[in-house]
Amino acid sequence: MAGIKKAIIIAAGEGKRLRPVTLQTPKPLLPVNGKRIMDAQIEALKANGVSDIYIVTGYKKELFREIYGEAPDIHLIENPDYLNGNNITSIYYARQYLPGAFVLEADILVRDPGIFRVDAKTSGYLAAWKTPATEWLLEVEGKRIKSCDKDGRGIGYQLFGISVWNERDGSRLAEDVRRTVETEKNTGIYWDEIPLGHPDSYHLEVKEIPANALQEIDNLAELIQIDAGYARYQPS
Repeated sequence: MAGIKKAIIIAAGEGKRLRPVTLQTPKPLLPVNGKRIMDAQIEALKANGVSDIYIVTGYKKELFREIYGEAPDIHLIENPDYLNGNNITSIYYARQYLPGAFVLEADILVRDPGIFRVDAKTSGYLAAWKTPATEWLLEVEGKRIKSCDKDGRGIGYQLFGISVWNERDGSRLAEDVRRTVETEKNTGIYWDEIPLGHPDSYHLEVKEIPANALQEIDNLAELIQIDAGYARYQPS
């Protein structure tokens, strides 16, 4: 694990594409085949030595507090601006924890805890070789990430919403996020666009994982495919 003891989980969003399922329950707290999406993440992180988990909340933050508020190794951070920008607003409020940390989007179903056993001496993104990739297509040179096309399709490495940051790159990212939000007043971007848009300022590598090691749940149809119990929400 190369000393990675922290993780930031971004869980502030409304999950609009899964409505009506998410009208009462935030997407990360949805049970999938009997286990909450976020619980699977937390268990996998703890199994790999992560001892402090920072969850950035917004939408229905009280439910996260009810479930995780008493856990000594889980720390809740409120993003009061989650409705007024993209997910850069969430990482902004957790930026001080970026050096030496994993960063996860909270809607990723982790199937294989082994994905967190990565070489964390270098920063980078967990990515799978896809034929074809459907989005977030990486251009790499050796293992090093040179650019990313978030709408890209083709054969290559597709990143998912999990990254790891060493002390150097995490500190640089924290400052770049601060400047983007406070000085440039730019809150409409994905936070990943900062490092991936300036790859020469960071040393980012592909951390290759099997394509079936995790599952992104982007819409109701994908949720039903994984857990048929949600078929009752499908429009007739």
